[in-house]
Amino acid sequence: MAGLLGTHSYQLDPKGRVSLPARFREAFADGAYLTLGQDGCLFCFPRAEWELRSSEVRSAPLPDSEGRAYARMFFGNAEAVELDAQGRLVVPQRLRAQVGLGKEVVVVGVDDRMEIWDRETHERYLEAFGGAYQAGTLYPRTAG
Repeated sequence: MAGLLGTHSYQLDPKGRVSLPARFREAFADGAYLTLGQDGCLFCFPRAEWELRSSEVRSAPLPDSEGRAYARMFFGNAEAVELDAQGRLVVPQRLRAQVGLGKEVVVVGVDDRMEIWDRETHERYLEAFGGAYQAGTLYPRTAG
């Protein structure tokens, strides 16, 4: 897996480009896939992880209405993007608008994916969940 870790603050340039942390760039050397994330961010997957996640999404049976809805959101909002020579990627305008990305953004490594947040939205998210995490009352659901 990618091993993307840490929180990094950046500014979008006028063309909608965001720099990636130097240690993230290798994970995205084969390309990146942006899509609408959850909780107000964009998800950015390295190619290998995108293929895994895409396979998971496609595995929902066609008669499953929630599976169809998820696939429409996941794939319908996706864009393949490439890093430029300076390690930046362009965030398409429509995706910037959907999550309200302003000039100040936060790039978060979440192991297998990178998330791109508007700075203020990310701060509100941390306020909402940071205390519970630190208090030990925030737990992930386990599969099964």
